[in-house]
Amino acid sequence: MEAQSENRAVTRARGRRKQSEKKKPHPKRPYLGREKKLEVQPIAPSKNGELTIGDIARARGREVFPLHFLVECATGYALFLAHGINDIDMIKYQAEEYINRSDTPFELKAYLPFSSLGEALLQMNAISNTSVTEMLIKFIQKNFEPPFHRHVLTTADPFLGVKIVNNVGLSNHTSLLTLSVMRGLREKIDKLIGLQPGELDKAQRQLAHLYKDQKRTILDTKSPVPVSSSSFLQEQVMVVPHRFEGFFNAKGKKNILCTRNLVPGEALYGEKLIHVQNEDGTEVEYRVCDPRRSKLGAAILGGVTNIWIKPGSRVMYVGKVCGVTVSDLSDIVGLDGLVYVVGNSDDVTHMEGKRPNVVTIIENDCYYCHYRMVLGMVDAVFGEIDHPLGEIYRLPTKVVRDGRFIVNNVHFYLKTGGHYMICTKADNMNSKGHIIFSSGDINREFKLLQTVPLDLVEGAYFIDIGGYRMQPE
Repeated sequence: MEAQSENRAVTRARGRRKQSEKKKPHPKRPYLGREKKLEVQPIAPSKNGELTIGDIARARGREVFPLHFLVECATGYALFLAHGINDIDMIKYQAEEYINRSDTPFELKAYLPFSSLGEALLQMNAISNTSVTEMLIKFIQKNFEPPFHRHVLTTADPFLGVKIVNNVGLSNHTSLLTLSVMRGLREKIDKLIGLQPGELDKAQRQLAHLYKDQKRTILDTKSPVPVSSSSFLQEQVMVVPHRFEGFFNAKGKKNILCTRNLVPGEALYGEKLIHVQNEDGTEVEYRVCDPRRSKLGAAILGGVTNIWIKPGSRVMYVGKVCGVTVSDLSDIVGLDGLVYVVGNSDDVTHMEGKRPNVVTIIENDCYYCHYRMVLGMVDAVFGEIDHPLGEIYRLPTKVVRDGRFIVNNVHFYLKTGGHYMICTKADNMNSKGHIIFSSGDINREFKLLQTVPLDLVEGAYFIDIGGYRMQPE
């Protein structure tokens, strides 16, 4: 009993000792790296209630500096000063009004042309890797006076802007407003830097072919697939223009939709060819447009009101690459037009060597900014997604990624007032391709004009036709 009471006494004593030995709160030690907490300043609205880039800078206690734009193209680097952009309302998003001002808002500060195609390819490789070359650094340093932080630069690729900031020390600003203004600069870049008509197109084609050959060597793609054989239509027909430019009707026992063959004697998938002799003795060859294989042909026969693609158009084809669609687009736009194919396909690889209006851009990392030096602004975008879309929240990751890739390319490369056609597999009318444009603030920039079921094509396909930044009616 004595031993037990002694143990209890010892335990109580230890408890009292531990309680008395509890550590007192340690006084806060000074932290040399600790900065005084910044007070959040409310942004005071302008006199007219607008919110501008200048308002934000002033609210942060900063001086408002001029904003410059760096534009990279196939012929060289251009640097522009944007007058009055700090006073543009960011809420009302008045980029279009700014770009189309009667007094030109852009001042060309400097232009550095590339000395050769090889030098252009070197810079193109750097752009595609989001890296800064010594040539670009020297160009920027030469055209800005120290201290560099007092100059603000915006770029088409925000990641490249960060690299330039780290290398040179310039300030950088990127927003939806500046990206939209950058679109306006890219639409007019050839005129703003004083190039001759067609000079930029020629440089883009040459650089794109060189860049593609380099990429194809790195990727080690398969050998081209030989073109399928074809046969000539035996019956006598009369070919007349279709209501859509670039298409024709061959009238015989029945009307047949066709296109003028840009490569006489060859076909892609064994389609029939038609020879017509003109009054002067010359011959013209047409390719029969099989609506069971051609989505454009199926759309026309399905009642589409307009395809917005015609001879001379610049068209971007993105998504699931289909050689049949590329060949149709190539025939329609003719030698005066261009078809940019973003992606890689063996039959398109073979086709490109004989169709000078087809330019392939091989990119596996799906970053739309990487090929901006070779792909100019286009009149129309044709996109394909080879998956049912369904409800947006139930989409698999790959479908969401493919859809976002098309949206980014349309937003970056399609001209203001241009049109897009999105073809997709669909389970029903509610799973149409336009759903990829339904998220975020950009929804207001895309206007769906028509949805056409492609009943003649094998599989359940729909095609959505819409406009981008359309003028109010």
